[in-house]
Amino acid sequence: MKDLARESISGLPEYIPGKQVEEVVKQYNLKEVIKLASNENPLGASPLAIASINENAKFSYVYPDQRHTILKEALSAKLAVGKENLIIGNGSDEIMLLMAQVFLSAGDEVVLSRNTFSMYEFVTKIMDGTPVFVDLKDYTYDLDGILNAVTDRTKLIFLCNPNNPTGTIFSKERFDAFMSKVPDNVIVVLDEAYGDYSGSDIYPDGLKYVRAGKNLVILKTFSKVYGLAALRIGYGIAKPEIINYLHMAKMPFNVNRIGQFAALAALSDDKFFKESIENNERGKEYLYSELGKMGLKFLKTQANFIYIEFNENSDRIFIDLMKEGVIIRPLKSFGLPNSIRVTVGTMPQNERFIAALKKVVK
Repeated sequence: MKDLARESISGLPEYIPGKQVEEVVKQYNLKEVIKLASNENPLGASPLAIASINENAKFSYVYPDQRHTILKEALSAKLAVGKENLIIGNGSDEIMLLMAQVFLSAGDEVVLSRNTFSMYEFVTKIMDGTPVFVDLKDYTYDLDGILNAVTDRTKLIFLCNPNNPTGTIFSKERFDAFMSKVPDNVIVVLDEAYGDYSGSDIYPDGLKYVRAGKNLVILKTFSKVYGLAALRIGYGIAKPEIINYLHMAKMPFNVNRIGQFAALAALSDDKFFKESIENNERGKEYLYSELGKMGLKFLKTQANFIYIEFNENSDRIFIDLMKEGVIIRPLKSFGLPNSIRVTVGTMPQNERFIAALKKVVK
C-alpha cells in the first residue's frame, strides 16, 4: 500500500479530537463526566432545531437538496449577500479541503500559523502544498509577519479570528492594513468559527471585502453557538468566481437534509442565540475571577473557550482532570505543550471545573 498511496498521504498529521465522555467514563470507572474540550454549546441545540430534526427524520429516505436552496436564501437575507456568494459544506472543514483541492498544486505555498487549528496544515499537505508557518505574536496572528512570508509561490493564507486555541483577535484596523497589501493573486481564508462570540467593537468586517470582490473566503459554522456540531454543517462566503470553482469540486448531496433544515431553524431562533451568548459571558467572568485567584496565567477570550498556561507539561493536568470527571483539551498538538483550552460551560460545569483544577494544580 505504501507504494500505491500518494507520498503526501503517509506523512499527514493526524487530527486529534477531544476525548469522548463515554470513553472517559469507561476508562476511569466514573458515574458522571463533563466535557469542556471541544467548544460545543453547553446549552445544547436550539429547541427549534431539535423540532426540525424530529420532523425531518421521517424523510431520511429522500436525497437532500444538493443546491441547499432554502438555507442559502435564509443566509443571503441575514448576511445581505447574494446566494451566489455562498457555499454550504459538511462542516466548514469540507470547505477548507475544497479550497486546497481547487487552488493548490504540488509545491504551492500556504501561509498559516503554527499555533492554530490543525486542519489548515492538513488540507495543505493532502494536496502536496507546502505550509509556511508564521509564529503568533503576543498570542495572536502576526499579520505583518504573514505578509513578509508571502512569495510568488503563495496561493492561500489561512487566518483564524478569534484564534483557536488562544481566543485572541486581530483588529479591523490591522486587518484592513493587511488586506491592502495582500497580492491580488493570493486568496485569504478567514475562519470565523467563533466570531459569533466576539462582541468587540474592533472585530473586523470581512464581508465588505467579499462585497468588493476581493479574494477573501469567510468560513462560518453551525457547530458552535448554534449547537449543531453532530450534524456537520458550515458555510463559506466569497465572490461568485471563487464559489463557482468550489462548487465544481464539491461532491453532490454533501450536506444531509436533517442538517440543512436544523440549521435553517437554528438561524431563526434569536432567543436561543442570545441565551448562548449571555451564558458564555457570565461563564467567562466567573472563570476569569477564579483563575485569577489561583494565580494562573490565562488569556481573556473573544470566543467560548479560555487558554490557560502552566509551568509544566499539561498532559499531567489533562489526565488528573479526567480522573476528576472533567475533560479539557491539552494543547500539545497545537505546539503549546504547557497549555490547556477549556470550553466555557454552564455555571455548574464551570464550578466543577474550578473545583477539580484546584485539586490537580500544584
